[in-house]
Amino acid sequence: MKKHYFLLALILFATFIFRFPSLFEPFWYGDEGIFAAVGRNLNFGGVLYQDAWDNKPPMIYLSYQLIFNFFGVSMFWLRLAAAIVVMATAVVIYEIAREAYGKKRALVATLAFGFLTSLRLVEGNLALTEIFMILPISMAMMIAILKKFDYPSLFAAGILLAIGSLYKQVGVLEAAALGIFLFFYIQKFAEFLRRGLVLTSGFTVPFLIFIAYFAPKNLVGEYIFAAYTYYQIYLGESPRYALLINALKFAPIVAAVIYGIWKKTKGKLSIFHLFLLWTAFSFLGSYFSSRTYGHYLVQAIPAVSLLLASLNLRPIITRTRLKFGISFFVPLVFLTKLLFTDFLTGGPLNQIKYWGNFWEFASGKIGTDQYNDFFDRNVNSVMAARDFLAARGAMGSWTYIWGDLPWLYAVADLKNPSRYVTSFHVFGVPNGRDEVIGDLVENPPDYIIKPPSSIGYFAELEKLIAEGYTLRSKVEDVAIFVKRGE
Repeated sequence: MKKHYFLLALILFATFIFRFPSLFEPFWYGDEGIFAAVGRNLNFGGVLYQDAWDNKPPMIYLSYQLIFNFFGVSMFWLRLAAAIVVMATAVVIYEIAREAYGKKRALVATLAFGFLTSLRLVEGNLALTEIFMILPISMAMMIAILKKFDYPSLFAAGILLAIGSLYKQVGVLEAAALGIFLFFYIQKFAEFLRRGLVLTSGFTVPFLIFIAYFAPKNLVGEYIFAAYTYYQIYLGESPRYALLINALKFAPIVAAVIYGIWKKTKGKLSIFHLFLLWTAFSFLGSYFSSRTYGHYLVQAIPAVSLLLASLNLRPIITRTRLKFGISFFVPLVFLTKLLFTDFLTGGPLNQIKYWGNFWEFASGKIGTDQYNDFFDRNVNSVMAARDFLAARGAMGSWTYIWGDLPWLYAVADLKNPSRYVTSFHVFGVPNGRDEVIGDLVENPPDYIIKPPSSIGYFAELEKLIAEGYTLRSKVEDVAIFVKRGE
């Protein structure tokens, strides 16, 4: 027993070590920067979707707000929080696998999960929505499984699944996986309806809480638009072979459902079938958007880790299993390779370069600028602009940034007169430009900052700068304009 838990602790420690370089990454990734800018705005007393806007559900911004409130704007603490979430999820995966397969295979599942979620291949080193969402979703599955899907466990699972989907919209798909499994698992249809109602009731609770928060502020419409309606732009960008891709996205779900019907008629349905449904629906979440970023695959890793732990070195292959395997796994492999080919092709080499860059920096062979440039050349622009503002005593000033440097808002404590923190949001939201110009005219910022590139040309902003601002400096090609008279 002691040896077994020692091995579990060793796996968790190895997971942390594998993620260790991420604690020292610079402020570089755009989505993290947006979450940071919004979270920092909330710490200044701003109201989500009213004073700080982004197209995600609320939980990720509240998480950033909480981390920054306790530790300040720090990449170390942000990534440490992400590492803790991953290790906590690893323990949950261990408990699920132990219940389903036993202790030895539980260690395999935990090792697979810890390794896969820490790969730069799937951008697992970042503190993004997927990393945070898999903990409540996995906890929901664990509680339901360990408590044999009784009423209290299903109510709690519903709450946790809703929290997962309040990090990222497609988290709702895992709730569908659990619901379908209950349909197969519960013998009597009336009892299935009762338990399904309990699961649904729990799922509605977090949403009702947020609606109750936004309703008095007249922000329910803004919340729905930002978190759900705006998401349609991700679905409208059809890749090549769209019809084939969309059909294959659902093929594993259809296969799992048909296989479940067959297993139920044979009286052989087990928790393993829940893992199949979980895998199919989580991959659908990964494929759901027409865009393909590596971190989308993180959603599928908990279920995949449980499937990997179930593999036998000498499997018994029957005709039914072969048919199911082809219809279930082939679409997953094909779509993952097709949609995420850029990440998968350069993944191993990218991981080695990542570790090499960290080692050279830690050993003093390269300087901070070179280390930062490995991630994104905007990093040094952000830090140079921050140093410029600090030298002028302008930290915390009212500043508007036209471009894609959201991290600057957070690291320089800047107050934004607009609720948008990147230029692509201004062009993506109806009447975004009119709204921004109205905000800037009503509350003229002390500084307007323009990086060399942005999404689209903003003629009204150019006119505002020409009439009321003076170019004070260019740092790393970032133009900093100061309000005349300042």
